[in-house]
Amino acid sequence: MPELMVQIEGQSAPVRLAECFWVLTDTDGCAYGSMVGHCAATEEAAHRDFTPRQRDRDRQVRQGWRVRLLSREQWRSDAAPCFNGACQHRKAAVA
Repeated sequence: MPELMVQIEGQSAPVRLAECFWVLTDTDGCAYGSMVGHCAATEEAAHRDFTPRQRDRDRQVRQGWRVRLLSREQWRSDAAPCFNGACQHRKAAVA
């Protein structure tokens, strides 16, 4: 079975989609959802998986939420702290 290769922002070489993660982020960049890359082939499909109702997706887009494709290293540095409660986004919101 052929493997899908993707070019990730900030990466010089293509990587396997199965080695990436789709991440749903709010306007501050705080991650609220994550799934392995092979679960969705496009940003739109990933957003549908994160947020099934169209009107909710439309609202998120209007408010500036994003679905990003991250490499494993980017996921560890950008998304993992949000899920572990150690990100700067939530600390800034509480302060």
